[in-house]
Amino acid sequence: MKKTKTKNGVWDLMLLFDILQYGLLFWFAYWFIISLFGFGKARKLRNKLPEKKFVILIPAHNEEAVIGDLVANLNQMEYPKELYDVCVIADNSNDRTAEICRALGAIVLEHTSLPGEEKGKPYAIKYALEQLDMEQYDAVVVFDADNLVSLNYLQLMNNHLCAGEKLIQCYLDSKNPNDNAISLGYATSYYFMNRSWQLAKYRLGLGNAVGGTGFCVERGLLGRVGWTARSLTEDLEFTMQCLLIGERATWCHHARVYDEKPTGFKASCIQRLRWARGHWDVFFKYSLALLKRSVLRGDIRAFDGFLYLLNPGKIVIGTAASITFYIAYFTDASFVRPVLPLWVWLIFVSFNLIYIATTLRDSAQKINAVKAFISVFFVNYTYVPLFVWSLFTSGKRVWVRTEHTKSATLESMTQKVGA
Repeated sequence: MKKTKTKNGVWDLMLLFDILQYGLLFWFAYWFIISLFGFGKARKLRNKLPEKKFVILIPAHNEEAVIGDLVANLNQMEYPKELYDVCVIADNSNDRTAEICRALGAIVLEHTSLPGEEKGKPYAIKYALEQLDMEQYDAVVVFDADNLVSLNYLQLMNNHLCAGEKLIQCYLDSKNPNDNAISLGYATSYYFMNRSWQLAKYRLGLGNAVGGTGFCVERGLLGRVGWTARSLTEDLEFTMQCLLIGERATWCHHARVYDEKPTGFKASCIQRLRWARGHWDVFFKYSLALLKRSVLRGDIRAFDGFLYLLNPGKIVIGTAASITFYIAYFTDASFVRPVLPLWVWLIFVSFNLIYIATTLRDSAQKINAVKAFISVFFVNYTYVPLFVWSLFTSGKRVWVRTEHTKSATLESMTQKVGA
């Protein structure tokens, strides 16, 4: 009797492991096919005469070290000055953020939260949208206070809006990829996703992901959806809210924003834990609605959004499966039965390495490929326990600010346009 139970237990584990492998295989195949469309030169839209008027919102909490660089940068945009306003929301700031921005000619809204009121970037943006006369603008742009922006940004957003696009995300680059392994790992993962996910999906007509900064939203769409995103990843939540009404985010590969990546491991963990909690929160809120829309309306973009929300679970399961493979290899565990030969999985890994090497060419700064490979795998694998922990703490919505200290100018960034 004992032997039968053991045998049944082994078969149960084998079946479970087979199911997990097939699920991972589907996800990897789905990503692999999409990513193939990320190679090659990114097409530019036809240039249009400046037409759209923008308001640029910059939520800033005690950002005196970097905010002046961004406002000065935005004052130099290659776009008619009368067609854009720069608005800084000095959100619960007690430093010189407001003073610096006013001196540079920006509109400054000083926002002080009431006792018991929730704080954070989504609430600062909400405050600005309520205070400004939005009827005078065609679109809203959002940047973070530590950013620098390519001077062609508004002109390219104008082109996308004139082409009928309503929610556009620009290329996400880094101010400091070479500071250390942490900042390089962050930057490399962005270079990778910019092509393998963002550019590839845009070419296929699928929905892109809003990245929290450097995005532009048409005022009409913002009015339809409303600014009700309150999760720790308000960008992801707004993306899914738009998908649920049939509006996808799109991609602009040739306008880029440079942001400051964390250099401390603890700071990076705190930031990524916030992102992971926000991702799970959005998953629990919107995944079933997206799946329902994809089935009832045959909406492939909604299904793609659903798969994107599943990504943290895929990463955790994939890591667990890899560890199980290694254990089985060295212990001859009987419940492990690979559904595909090992060489197939090695092809996936090799393809990742080739893709990373390809995407490093898009960086505005010179990157050491060997260091980039090591750092990106370190950053990505340290994400796994954060995804696990965040699953059980997704209801915790405490916004922990990431400190920004790297003052720089756009001229200090090497302007090497991506292939």
